[in-house]
This record gives sequence, C-alpha cells and structure tokens, in this order.
Amino acid sequence: MFRHLLTASIVLLGVVSGISYEEQHNFQKNGITYVWDEVLENYKEFLSDKGVVLRQYEAFCKSDVPTMGDSRMKEIPIFENNEKLVDLRLLSFERISMMPQPKNPFEGPSFNSGLPNASKMREAVFFRLQTMVEQLDKIATDFEYEPGQIDVLVFEGLRDLSVQNMIYENKLEEILLLNPDMSIELAEKETAKWVSPVKDNIPVHSTGAALDIRLWDNKSHCFLDLGPFGVIWGDCHLAPTFSEDISDMQKKNRLYLLIAAERAGLTNYIYEWWHFSYGDRNDVYWKDQDNQQKIALYGSIE
Repeated sequence: MFRHLLTASIVLLGVVSGISYEEQHNFQKNGITYVWDEVLENYKEFLSDKGVVLRQYEAFCKSDVPTMGDSRMKEIPIFENNEKLVDLRLLSFERISMMPQPKNPFEGPSFNSGLPNASKMREAVFFRLQTMVEQLDKIATDFEYEPGQIDVLVFEGLRDLSVQNMIYENKLEEILLLNPDMSIELAEKETAKWVSPVKDNIPVHSTGAALDIRLWDNKSHCFLDLGPFGVIWGDCHLAPTFSEDISDMQKKNRLYLLIAAERAGLTNYIYEWWHFSYGDRNDVYWKDQDNQQKIALYGSIE
C-alpha cells in the first residue's frame, strides 16, 4: 500500500511543510519524502480519531508529552492488583521470544539485556503481546508484509530497581558530559525522557508492566527497520516515536507496530518507539481522559 500511494514530489513537500530547499535535499538524501502528517493520512483508515496513537502524535507536535518523572504521571494513584508474573522463557509461543542471550549485560542492541528478570512480565501484558502478534498478521498485507512474517522479540521486561537506578545515573552522567553548561535540574529532566528515575517515583519497568521490544522478519531473517534501538548506548535523537528525521520505511514500520499495539491494548512511551506497556501510569495516562478515573494497576515488584 505504502509504495503504491501517489507520492507528493519533494518540491511539493517543501511548499506544504514550509521547509527550505536545503532541508528538502537532505530529506531526499536520507530517504525521507514523507512527513508524519502524510504517513498518518495514508493509513487513516486504520486509526481511530479518538485513539491513543493520534492523541499521542498531537501531544508530541505540541511538545506536551510527559516524561516518566513528570508530575502528571506521578500523581496517578497505583492500586496494586497482585497479578502474577509470567516468564517468557518458560512459555511456549512461537512468535514471541527473547532476543539472543548476551555474554554480558547490556552488550548491545542485538541481544536481550542479559539480566535474570528480563524475561518476566505481568500475565495481562503477555496476553496483550499475543494479541499484538495477531494484529500484526491481520494488517500485514496493508504494510507490504505477509501474515506470519513478523515476530516479536523482547529485549527486557521486568527490571530491578538497583539496575534501573544504575542506568539512570549513567544516562545523567552522559548528558552532563555532553552538555557541561546544563544545570543539574535540566539534566535530570532530560534524563527522565529516556530513563525512568527511581527517586520519588515508581519506574515502569520495575512493575512488570512494561516491555522493550523489536520486530523480527522471519522471512528475511533480520530485524525490521524501525530506526536505532535503545538509549543505553548513546545518542537518543531518533528514539522518539514520531521523529521526522527517520526514513519513510522506518515511519511506516513504526506505524505498523503502533497500530497493532493499540489494537492489542498496549501503549507506547512516545520518547522510545520500542517501549510498550499495559496497566502502568503511562498506559492509563493516555487511555483514560477523565483524570478522576486514572488508576494504575501495578506497583514495583521489589
């Protein structure tokens, strides 16, 4: 569908979007001829006007997306429902599995995190992950894939609080080194975009409600191209789901994932295209529009 839609010329894109000739040239050079507005328009039949995906995109365009440490997230009450954890390694589902095991923790974006609890998640999250695979199959041909072609690989689910704090501190140090004039307050705010803080907060990975995932093409035997994966290994500027600086193919693949996830009841964290959750503060923030009804289901396991 994507390739066969009538494509506006790069010159027309410049007129519509108000970008300069130099920017048009860079877009074309990087395989970018579509902006997100056009991609979403091309697939509008798959999107609900009141759905999470379009509301998240609107918020992103307005620079109004709360981080995991934002007061709008932290004020959402949590009433732990004591739902059990399941271990993906002990379950039998052919289309969902862990990424390859590394020799050392956080070895790289082609492996899982390498931590003992990485394969654990709340049971309801796993059920929705199964539904997401079904939805990936259902809309596969509309995104030029075949039903059964795209699988889900998990990088990490549950994460210990001690590990979470280590990752946060490392990212904070990295940001301060790259921005020596930045205040601690601003650096902490920037860090919270990429890594959920532990102090005065319930990090979502510590609840078992969140997953970092990648899509695997079992026909071509490679990861689907959705752009660079992971914020642990440096630069994060292409991580936001609706980044305009990614290729047309990456935008299309991200939307493919978003639509399947939304239909399955999983919610994306907009600063990281690979992060999805159910029942945590991020999920209920975007799903429940009535502030009085926003209640998260899961607290930290530890």
